[in-house]
Amino acid sequence: MEKEYRTTLPQLLEDLAAGKKLHNLVEWKRFIKPDNTVFIVVDIQNDVVHPEGNLNWTGTWKIAKEMNLVENVKNIVAACRKKQIPVIWVRQTFLAEGRDLIPGSYFEALVSYIRTAIPDLMFEDTWEIDVVDELKAVMEPQDLHIDKRLWNTFEGTNLQTYLNMMGTKNIICCGTMIDQCVEATLRTGWDRGYLPVLVTDASAGNTEEIVKMTCERLGFFMTALVDSAGLVELINNL
Repeated sequence: MEKEYRTTLPQLLEDLAAGKKLHNLVEWKRFIKPDNTVFIVVDIQNDVVHPEGNLNWTGTWKIAKEMNLVENVKNIVAACRKKQIPVIWVRQTFLAEGRDLIPGSYFEALVSYIRTAIPDLMFEDTWEIDVVDELKAVMEPQDLHIDKRLWNTFEGTNLQTYLNMMGTKNIICCGTMIDQCVEATLRTGWDRGYLPVLVTDASAGNTEEIVKMTCERLGFFMTALVDSAGLVELINNL
């Protein structure tokens, strides 16, 4: 019999004041099943997390290194393999010469401006947009791959089709940048009825403060938070 979740306003306010999260108060982990969950790895690319990448000046690669991001993702992937949880690899990429940018749009102006300083920013078929070698080594043929043109992994891609066909109800997400592409993906997942889960120590941003603030903002209401060790334990016990 499913537990009935009830509270009162005084109790709810007391729990929130004590630092408890809404997702934990309703035990989000009980919804995670191998046949209704996917693991989405967003933009862990050379451009962003390699010290020689085009975006090394953002400092994201340093934050990723400090949190041991790549190793944490590898551990999660290994756990997913054991339970046959699908793994989806996402890359941010653009066509050369602005062929995929809408003429006269702000987005075209923004990307074109950045390319005056970084001419080959996230061009397709380049080393820069490839997933880092350590993670390419753990990919398997059944994994799904998505190249996106916008920050949100849902928009303009076949992610929604994949999720529909697999009967997905929960999306576990990590990657870079936590306050941009990862957050956009999680927010859209929430709006479309999925339980979104953010892996806190497998998601990097420009600074530690950005990572912390994003986790606090998303974790207040719409996103369950878990670190990689906790997630691996959860998956292993499914």
